Amino acid sequence: MDDRGRGPTGAAMRRALRLVVRRGLRGVWLRGRLPPGPFVWAANHHSWWDPFVGMVLLHRLHRCPCVLMLQRQLDRYPFAPPLGVFGTAEPRRGLAHLGEGRVLVIYPEGGLRPAGPPGGLARGAAWYATRAGVPLCAGAARVLMRGQQAPEAYVWVAVVPDGGGEGTATLTARLARQLADQLDELERLNATADPRTALPGFALVVAGRRSWDERVDRAARWLPWPR
Repeated sequence: MDDRGRGPTGAAMRRALRLVVRRGLRGVWLRGRLPPGPFVWAANHHSWWDPFVGMVLLHRLHRCPCVLMLQRQLDRYPFAPPLGVFGTAEPRRGLAHLGEGRVLVIYPEGGLRPAGPPGGLARGAAWYATRAGVPLCAGAARVLMRGQQAPEAYVWVAVVPDGGGEGTATLTARLARQLADQLDELERLNATADPRTALPGFALVVAGRRSWDERVDRAARWLPWPR
């Protein structure tokens, strides 16, 4: 099997993921800089779109992702390993992927939750970061229905400060606070920003579907509409 996703199977699946995101969302916007090299992306999981958005965004930025999935979910989708997806039954595969230079995407809430504050976080993300000696990032994400026809995905990635030599419990607590703060700020921006424009401070990385009225306005520039 094309486990590293470098052959035709992996390439075809990446194209399919990109198509799903570009046809289903208005776009994906990013705030923050990704660390160079491998790192752990610890994200909230409050939307069906989250894994698709994370993988497509990373590929668009020329980074190679891998994703830790609940084993029962992976057993349902045995075609996923070519994308770098691996199950909780083989956790050390994540260390191997980090050693290859990949970005490890992990959802420490342990499953899909309502779109509110993050739930309790498992220590896996902190364990991977400390064991592999790579940065740990909080990846706050919201998929929002705003002033356009299709929903919009906003991702905010920020490095979690490492006190050095601390345990995974302390680092996980710091991750939880930072993730909650970033999600709070995303909610505040969504509540105050013009719904017809992108949230301030975020840059468009993956363009998606235009609204119907935008397409009509664009066509009106060259079609001989009756007046």
